[in-house]
Amino acid sequence: MRTAPRPAALAAQAAAAVVVLLLVLVIVRLPWAGDLGMHAATVQRLRHDLVDPGNPLVDADTPSPYYSPWMLVLGFVARVSGLSVFVVLRLGALAGLALLLSGVWRYVRTLSGHRAAPALAVLSLLFLWGTVLFNWSGFYGLNSLALTVSYPSVFALGLAFHFWAWLGRAVRGDSDGDGDAGWGVWLGLGVLWAVILLCHQFSGVVATLGAVATVVAARPGRVVGLRLGGGLVLGLVVLLLWPYYDFFALFGAGGDLESVHRSLYEDLVGRYWLVLLGVVALGMRWRRDRWDSLVLFFVLGVVVVAAGGLSGHWSWGRA
Repeated sequence: MRTAPRPAALAAQAAAAVVVLLLVLVIVRLPWAGDLGMHAATVQRLRHDLVDPGNPLVDADTPSPYYSPWMLVLGFVARVSGLSVFVVLRLGALAGLALLLSGVWRYVRTLSGHRAAPALAVLSLLFLWGTVLFNWSGFYGLNSLALTVSYPSVFALGLAFHFWAWLGRAVRGDSDGDGDAGWGVWLGLGVLWAVILLCHQFSGVVATLGAVATVVAARPGRVVGLRLGGGLVLGLVVLLLWPYYDFFALFGAGGDLESVHRSLYEDLVGRYWLVLLGVVALGMRWRRDRWDSLVLFFVLGVVVVAAGGLSGHWSWGRA
């Protein structure tokens, strides 16, 4: 595949570097906004007691979905280091941002050898949204990411990009370089899928849609299908055994959860119209390959969001 002319690639990389520097400066400032207080309370409770922390939002000894594997790590760091909660959240934000950027780079490299592709992907992720200001956890327009960079959703999406890259290589049978991804690879993928879902459930849904698209696009054979099934079963076991909250009980959540998300379906054109540039690019990919994984991923996302709007499941708009 042709690579970009070096000046163009350098320009894209320089622009991406400037944006990343701005995000690092935001992490230093760590503006108090949105759910930052909830995540700070979660780390504080885990620092106090890693085994039985109680609910981070109310004075009650009840489980909470805020106790994810990533927050458990941050709570452990706060406990053993003695660092303040907000210093730990800054460190977590740096780790999450690094994971996101490295994940984008790895995933893009499974799709294109174009020299400028990873940097352009970062810029697209941050800027191809709309012209109406929109801030929400799990949405990665530049302003939204700046305000949520310390949230578990950023860490989870970073893991998702690595997950898709690893899965893409495994489903093609070249994850370990010898043309055969063994059972260990697939079981590891199952655990990683479960961790993403536990860290941020909505990002986990997106990770799952991307995984389905990747597998369908590869049209794997029976052997890969069996190993994929094994990884899926192990992931479900991890979700079932996670001790801090009942993951599967979240499927029964409704009421206030749905009403809070109803605003996601407002002013869709203003919030998203720049993504039409990406749709044009997807159309070009689809002309080359009717089984293109990015096209399938996009279609699955549109179907889920549309179904949420039609059925009143407004939280599906997080996809």
